[in-house]
Amino acid sequence: MNEESNHSSESDKTREDLERIKLQYHALFNETIDSVFLLDLDGYHFEVNENAAHMLGYSVEELLNLSYRDIVHESEIGNADNNLKSLMSGEKLPLYIRMFKRKDGSLFPAEIDVALIRNDDGDPHYIQSIVRDITEREKLEINLRESEERYRLLADHSKDVIAILNMDLNITFVSPSVIELIGYDANELLSMNIKELLTPESYVSVTGAMAEALRLEEEKGKDGYDAPPLEFETYHKNGNLIWTEASRVFLRDDLDKPISLLIVIRDITKRKLAEKALQRSEKRHRELIEYSPEGIAIVDFEEKIIFANAAFANILGYEVEELEGMSIFDLTDSSEYDTIVSQTGQRTDGVSSAYRIEMIRKNGTSCITRISAVPWRNDEGIIAGSIAVITDITESIRAESELALTNKDLELYASLLVHDLKNDLQVIMTQAESASLILPHDTISVNLCETTKNVAERMNQLLDIFSTPSSIIPDNIVDLLLPRVADYESIYLGMKIKINIKGDKKTLKITQGRLIPVLFDNLFRNSHQHAGTKVRIKVEIQRKDDVIQIDFSDNGPGIAKSIRSKLFQRGISTTGGGQGLYLCKKIAEAYGGEIIFLEGKKGATFRITIPIM
Repeated sequence: MNEESNHSSESDKTREDLERIKLQYHALFNETIDSVFLLDLDGYHFEVNENAAHMLGYSVEELLNLSYRDIVHESEIGNADNNLKSLMSGEKLPLYIRMFKRKDGSLFPAEIDVALIRNDDGDPHYIQSIVRDITEREKLEINLRESEERYRLLADHSKDVIAILNMDLNITFVSPSVIELIGYDANELLSMNIKELLTPESYVSVTGAMAEALRLEEEKGKDGYDAPPLEFETYHKNGNLIWTEASRVFLRDDLDKPISLLIVIRDITKRKLAEKALQRSEKRHRELIEYSPEGIAIVDFEEKIIFANAAFANILGYEVEELEGMSIFDLTDSSEYDTIVSQTGQRTDGVSSAYRIEMIRKNGTSCITRISAVPWRNDEGIIAGSIAVITDITESIRAESELALTNKDLELYASLLVHDLKNDLQVIMTQAESASLILPHDTISVNLCETTKNVAERMNQLLDIFSTPSSIIPDNIVDLLLPRVADYESIYLGMKIKINIKGDKKTLKITQGRLIPVLFDNLFRNSHQHAGTKVRIKVEIQRKDDVIQIDFSDNGPGIAKSIRSKLFQRGISTTGGGQGLYLCKKIAEAYGGEIIFLEGKKGATFRITIPIM
């Protein structure tokens, strides 16, 4: 019980971790400023982000109907195909530039980072392509090459934007790299005021920082203020918002008076997104702990509780504030101390464990708890105690005990019932054997005695099914059915049964087959009752995907259309399906399968499906 519960808790935590990672992935996928394409191994898109669609002038839905060959320039398709072959052969491709074609036919260059993503087995799964439009970057590079001497300093810092503002915060100079940052080129920005580029909140922050710097300039002089970097939100030309960080310093005249402001700006949008994602993650984790129905606690190596959630407090009837600071020893009987110390000792070696202890509630009553504990590391990364998940299993333990007693009574009753029925069947078989010796040896008498003995033997075998341990019942449907064919043919005189196995018999395994013979007993008995004295039955067995399909058909008159709709209902007369077919339906469903009547077949034809092991 402990191991199963621990496994369940770990599985729940794994699912929660996977869900959290999935949410973070989709946030980054959709919010990244890059264009992201996910392609199948034939080069067709199966997922793209909004930036990719915007860059090419398509909708996301339109792109999902295209391959990479539809969006690159015709002259480069051959090279693109070769890159795909290289990638599939295991080669890692460096960053490269490709000429892309928009929906309107216009062309633009893009930088591509492509990778082959493999599944857990190491097999190729899909292709990830991260694309960045470098049209403006190429223009900037051309401008920089044409004016290399004048902008040597700017070239050395091309990843950042360098700008000069006058004291009214109007832009008097900005490096060409600004176009990569906010979409405007340098000429468009000249003489613009930063108020036109910043959000209202950011503008207030920037002007406030400017006023503070000038105040300190007056009070302490030019060396009295070390201006920290400013973070602010800027409007991109396309209307999007980006986060930027700026370092700034005053430019001075010959008298050391501030005459303008030199700033160096960089894009920190990804960092901000990561920070927000971290904040969301921390909030989810906090809520997960606070609202968890399971008790959660952090306990140091001195057994002192340094954190407890509301669920743990509720288990023991305390307030959270009361529990924090208490010792686990305060909450347990002394008989549990050795277990607690032994289990905590495993944490010093970095080992997780699960165990049970009896704890004492605030009102003095006791409860049985299951503890799943893992090592807890402090802020320095050192193992300093345990993180424990505490579950009150008092009621489940009580229920288990009651269920065990009930099962014991039922097993005893079933054993007595089987014993009594077997004794009665033995009497029937003995009487039939005696009758066969006394009665005349004519055909009718012999058949009557043999049929009686065979029916009694069949009932005896059914009782054996219920008293046979599950471990020795065959798990192969063929092994369950074949040994009974001879019994059916001897019980039901004139019956001939043909078993046809399609495919590999080894694949025809089911999880449990104790009641399968009962299902077929009912079908064979129905065929005997309705198909006449020369019953011919065909049973075809094969595997279909994840189920075993069994088609059972006889050569009888079939089933009237008027009763087919209620064939498997309970309480219907024999001609309407009877109790036997209802039982067949319930047995098939109990194994996760079904039984249906097949229309348009000769005789009575049923299809049984049972899930494979």
